[in-house]
Amino acid sequence: MKNLKHLYDCDSGQVFVEVAAFMPILVLLLLAAIDFSRFSQFDEMLVSSARAGAQYGSMTLITATDFAGMKTAATNDAATGVGITATAASNFCKCADGTTCSNNICLTSHRLIYVSVTTSGTFVPLFSYVVKVGASPETSTAIMQVEQ
Repeated sequence: MKNLKHLYDCDSGQVFVEVAAFMPILVLLLLAAIDFSRFSQFDEMLVSSARAGAQYGSMTLITATDFAGMKTAATNDAATGVGITATAASNFCKCADGTTCSNNICLTSHRLIYVSVTTSGTFVPLFSYVVKVGASPETSTAIMQVEQ
């Protein structure tokens, strides 16, 4: 009788079975966390590269018209091989009192010039999941006032 009771109380493999059952879920959570951190880093590079292009354009009135230079500064700021490109660079003016410029002239106050740089890229996750997460195109725009 004593030997039979030992068979019913034996649970030496229970922990192994529980770990084996939950390990795929833990691995999936780890992979999702890795992709989320990669997306976060990609988004920060996208914002940073747009800001770098706008910073270049906002240095002087001359660089505010150098649209190719703003795009180059934005593209150079991004890490190599991540696929971030500067898609648009422009400048525009506003009057200091909030009214719009007419032919770059402000009649009621002084003119403020701004530059705008837009960057874009496509984030591709490393892993496929149960829910299909594909490549997602992202954009970022930075606007800065030009030093005058």
